[in-house]
Amino acid sequence: MKKQNFRAFLLLLLLPVLLRIPAYAATVPYFTYSVDKPSAARGELVKLQINAGQVPDTAAGFRMRIRYHAEALSFVRTETSSQIKSGTMVTNSVSNPICSVYVCNVDQGAAPQLSGNIISFVFQVRDGASSGDTVIDAHIDEVCNYAAKQLDVDIEENLTVSIEPPEEEPSDEAALSRLAPYNGELVPEFSPDVYRYRLSVGYAVESVEFYARAEEGGTVKINRKSLFRPGTDTPIVATVTSADKTNQVQYVVLVSRAEKPAGAVGLSSDPPRSAGKASGQEKTASNQAKLSEKGTAETTAREEDGFSAAAEAENQAQPQAAPTAAQPNAAGYGGRNVYIIGNQMPVYVVGMLTAALCILLGIALSLYLKIKPRE
Repeated sequence: MKKQNFRAFLLLLLLPVLLRIPAYAATVPYFTYSVDKPSAARGELVKLQINAGQVPDTAAGFRMRIRYHAEALSFVRTETSSQIKSGTMVTNSVSNPICSVYVCNVDQGAAPQLSGNIISFVFQVRDGASSGDTVIDAHIDEVCNYAAKQLDVDIEENLTVSIEPPEEEPSDEAALSRLAPYNGELVPEFSPDVYRYRLSVGYAVESVEFYARAEEGGTVKINRKSLFRPGTDTPIVATVTSADKTNQVQYVVLVSRAEKPAGAVGLSSDPPRSAGKASGQEKTASNQAKLSEKGTAETTAREEDGFSAAAEAENQAQPQAAPTAAQPNAAGYGGRNVYIIGNQMPVYVVGMLTAALCILLGIALSLYLKIKPRE
């Protein structure tokens, strides 16, 4: 039993070693380094940040040396947190490496606790810097506590910043890479070097739209999409402006709208002029015949269905020929003279009113005789 107890006791002693459990806490580093961005473009700022860890024996003084590639970066300034009091850090910024020395105020009785981002070295990427990685070397040494005891702290690290390639200059090219109508096909087939085209559409097509795309980041603007009346040509212009706004070109598409078939005259608001003229003449003759028969101005062309204002205006605009021996009157539609008599009531209206009056008198008389008392 004693032997077994001894083995169990020994196993308990060796268990932490077998399980690799450390018997001490992890050490918090005094300082670490970081950059605020992994890459930067020309002209942008980059910050090398000095970060302090919360340690029991805080640093009361230290030296920093920052080395950088002067052909890629230029030093701008240092930025410190409120933990670094004014006058406690001195920096030699004209040298490379940059050298800074920090010594805390001694009149406080203890060194201030440092933690987080305490110092930043600000650089700017040069305009002529080459694309690719550039290295910033950060080194802190000569660290001591408030009792002026030298601490075993010496931390150096290389940090990399990637310099982005320059942005491409806007292109000065003004051209279309594609131009396609949603109705029909261009003649000739589209090419960026061809600036004049024709396009044929049916008479019922009233507008045409295009898909247009400019090359090299340019912009394109099309002046219109509505078409002129059937049987006419409509020029549609696509204006292309280069990305740098220095050049412009124009592509012109002449859209031919087909003539309207003869059977489709009534389908549109703009009938052929010849048909309108003949219709106007026939209607005018009919109206004048009605005037001569009725002898009044109230039976003018407004009483006839389908008489268009356009035909009436066009007919009235026709110059009248002077009467001749073979043409006895200026109207040219017969030998009778037509007289316009105004402010007279038609005969049939008078007759109707007279008949209505007689009926009313008859009804009144019958009612009177019916209700009169017998003697």
